[in-house]
Amino acid sequence: MHYATWTKRARALFIDSIWWTVIALFVPLGPSLDDLMATSNPGASLLIWMLVGQCIPILVTGVLWAVWGTSPGKRATRLRIVDADTGRPMTVKQATLRTLGYLLTFALCGAGFLWVLFNARKQALHDRLANTVVVDDAV
Repeated sequence: MHYATWTKRARALFIDSIWWTVIALFVPLGPSLDDLMATSNPGASLLIWMLVGQCIPILVTGVLWAVWGTSPGKRATRLRIVDADTGRPMTVKQATLRTLGYLLTFALCGAGFLWVLFNARKQALHDRLANTVVVDDAV
């Protein structure tokens, strides 16, 4: 297996962040700002909906991992996510664990991505939790 480099994974994440931004900014998720301000605690409601808006693109990415074995950004850069031991496509369970790990990685302000720099198999925190690796099909 040819493990994906940190820079190629970063390019894929950048591409994914573009469509995540489109979802978060332009797809109406939840109540309007006027409706939120009319609630008894607008600050808490706004915070909850902001968190939901940030989690939805990550959850959509998890579904794409389960279906395609990759994300749009990884697909564009010819990367694929596979089981770390067998090299076979990851299971739905692994995609689910990876998604939960991805949420944790982002909750840690992206610190989970730094593991790629120090791990022989180039695994980030979410890869370690799901026992997956990202391989480069272009090599």
